Amino acid sequence: MDPKESYSLKLISNPVISPKGTFFVLNWIDFSSNDYRSSIYLKTEKEVIRLTWEGKESQPYFYDNRLLYVKGGQEDSLMRSSLGEPEKIFSFHKIKKFLPYHDGFIFLGEENQDKDKPFEATSRKYRFDSRGLLRSRTSLYYFNGQEIRRVMGGNFDVTDFDTDGKRVVASATLTGDDVSLQDVFEVDINSSSFQRLTKGEGAVYSLALTKEGFAYLGHRKGLSPWARKDIIFEDGRSVTCGKTCGNSVVNDLFVKYGEKIEADGDKVISLGHEGGFVNVYSIGDSKAEKITEVEGVVLDFDFKDNKLEYVFSNPEKPSLMGNYDPNENVHGVVPRYEVNGIEGWVIERDLSSPNVVFVHGGPHTAYGYMYYIEFNFLYSEGFNVIYTNPSGSQGYGEEFAKAIVGSWCDIDFKEITNFLKSLKLKGKFHLTGGSYGGYFTNMAITKTDFFASGIAERSISNLVSMCGTSDIGFWFNAVEAGISDPWNKESIEKLLEMSPIYHVEKVKTPLMLIHGEEDFRCPIEQAEQYFIALKSKGIEVKLIRYPGDSHEHARRGKPLNMIDRLSRKAEWLKSH
Repeated sequence: MDPKESYSLKLISNPVISPKGTFFVLNWIDFSSNDYRSSIYLKTEKEVIRLTWEGKESQPYFYDNRLLYVKGGQEDSLMRSSLGEPEKIFSFHKIKKFLPYHDGFIFLGEENQDKDKPFEATSRKYRFDSRGLLRSRTSLYYFNGQEIRRVMGGNFDVTDFDTDGKRVVASATLTGDDVSLQDVFEVDINSSSFQRLTKGEGAVYSLALTKEGFAYLGHRKGLSPWARKDIIFEDGRSVTCGKTCGNSVVNDLFVKYGEKIEADGDKVISLGHEGGFVNVYSIGDSKAEKITEVEGVVLDFDFKDNKLEYVFSNPEKPSLMGNYDPNENVHGVVPRYEVNGIEGWVIERDLSSPNVVFVHGGPHTAYGYMYYIEFNFLYSEGFNVIYTNPSGSQGYGEEFAKAIVGSWCDIDFKEITNFLKSLKLKGKFHLTGGSYGGYFTNMAITKTDFFASGIAERSISNLVSMCGTSDIGFWFNAVEAGISDPWNKESIEKLLEMSPIYHVEKVKTPLMLIHGEEDFRCPIEQAEQYFIALKSKGIEVKLIRYPGDSHEHARRGKPLNMIDRLSRKAEWLKSH
């Protein structure tokens, strides 16, 4: 299969139920411009109609019998259409979310800043992956029909908001910006004042107003990346959907499907994750009821007037909504389900084919029963593909997710090794993964020479240096290592012991390192250190650098870079 063909997909997002049908966004890659495109469509009972044509439209919203949406460009514009010629309402540098309010609109926006001016850092979180230096922050604005006024903002980010036309609530990192923890605030649009409503410390991934108050998807467990996400109500009630609310399944589809909840009357609608599956749940009377039985992963949804529309993926199809399939000629290979202490899947050609073992990132995410671009490409290139959810993964309970804290690539290494032995496959094994999966690859080859080769992407080699160079390293590495202060002697020794660079003399396995040059999550210095160390030790090693790409290089990097990446991975694996 041509790597370009692997990415020649159309992906559905942002379904919006209306009396006219379901509006949605269709996303694709324009290889000629090396860029991503999106347009708005309408699905009725009889047909699917394209409504916008420039390829830069997103965020459909149906209000007052008209379609609202955001058109991208040098700046974003909020547009209004009666399904004819659209009119521009207002423009702003970036419009991330909007809702009607009285005679105008409330929106999350980010102002344009001069990137050529010197930058002064005054807090530990002064840059962020895929955003760069934080010269501007996401704030809450009000457009009253004539002018735009900032309502809530500062040296923090407003991350979500909702309004019923009277009350306005918003989530923001005001009280925990360095470590990106959020609270919910009551916002007074007229006075531009706000009051904190949540107590303690925790995360707020999405929020919604109900008839009884606000509800949000998140937790109040402080700095705990492994924490189970619940639906938490204003009165303190907490409900879990599946093993954790929301969707913690990783994918390599090039649309960023964010966390969301919706309120409809006295119901709250959310996703719930269990094992390799994600479904839609309805929460009412402090109970969660699963309202879909999808053999796959629900990626996005809308719920209005007791009607549900959702977008999902399964191993055969990257993107489906009801009976609408924008990729009729795409047929992914269905994996075989395997259990040996942990759950996993095998996309198998035959027992003698070479095998590629994938380890997911996070580490507290999971693989799911869905379509993966890279897995299907490598299968077409002659490889068996194996992927598992070992300890540390979400979807199996909070204790399971927390099990590797303080001992990365330990219990999960043993679980994956035992899983592979149980498969009775005869071909050579190769190991790969990104982020934590890249760390795992770097660390595993210091423990075994079982693998014929490794490919570590956006990886970690030195947990000490990462504390001072990563956008989250100064707190994330500490809590994941089970320490409080990463800059004392005992903590440094613990972080070094957990670092692949500390054990580099044990490596015998050929390794390819792949990294985006603008990765602020796991900075490229991590790959540079390991490359120089392995090269100095006489180990076969390559470092592939992608200019302009962030930590998302394998999911939403520059399209031509992603094509090149698949080609290089296949060539490396075949040569070993």
